[in-house]
Amino acid sequence: MKLFVFFIINILLITCIHHVQHKFKILLDIKQTHKINFKKKIVLSGGFYILLSLIISKYFFNFQINEDFILVLFCFFLLGFFSDIKPKLSPKIRLSIQISLIIMYLYFFEIQIYKTNIFFIDYFIHSFIFNLFFTTFCVVVFLNGSNFIDGVNTNLIGYYLIILLIISIYYSFEFELIYVIISLFIFLLFNLFGKCFLGDNGVYILSILISFIIIKLINLNSLNPIIAINLLWYPAFENLFTILRRSIVGVTVDIADKKHLHTLLYKFYKRKFKKDLFSNSLSGITLNIYNFISIFISFKYMNNM
Repeated sequence: MKLFVFFIINILLITCIHHVQHKFKILLDIKQTHKINFKKKIVLSGGFYILLSLIISKYFFNFQINEDFILVLFCFFLLGFFSDIKPKLSPKIRLSIQISLIIMYLYFFEIQIYKTNIFFIDYFIHSFIFNLFFTTFCVVVFLNGSNFIDGVNTNLIGYYLIILLIISIYYSFEFELIYVIISLFIFLLFNLFGKCFLGDNGVYILSILISFIIIKLINLNSLNPIIAINLLWYPAFENLFTILRRSIVGVTVDIADKKHLHTLLYKFYKRKFKKDLFSNSLSGITLNIYNFISIFISFKYMNNM
């Protein structure tokens, strides 16, 4: 019953947020060359909704998430918010702020990656400075890789949901993931029908939240670090492949384009079905299905010892 009430409250919450954003014209999507656009304005509501949902779950449903961590998420929300309203903000400035915030977040919460099973990295991993910068590098790659794959409906939000569902099936965590899963599922439904986008404000919050969950999960349960690679390979691969692709063709790394896997898939479906929203959502669902099957199978047969 409690979860059903939380479900209804979140539907009302996201509906109210969208109404306010449309009424006051807050964070309506701006046409950008690297995004797939609709003719009408769509709200970038991910950060608003997720942050408020976490606060509601903590104070009204006893969701055991640290108040200081919510403050950290709020800082990343602000960075994403300014990134959304200032899309031409220098990527170097944005990256510098990301790195600074992540270093502070890791330092004050004492979050570390204790092992990688890569001998030349594990040789230095016990050095505090090396560990801090190595963990920062991993989180930065995940955050920006996540931003790269956030181009079609359900692709990124669905990917996060898959990660949380797989974790909840196989492992226990220090707080109940079901509240986060419900929140993301509701957002996915609205996103599926083109009613909202995550925006950078939503991507930044969720990337930090998911990275926190995965690092903590592995450390608390003494799991094989390969699990992190298994869960996060898609945004990490997209990040690496995009940098290599742009470097090879002589394009500046920070210049956005429409040659990501999801946009190529969208173009294929668009030629076939001639419908923007349908092709957009179908591209994300196709990648969601592939990612779920591949991650689920690998987890089912992976030896965690």
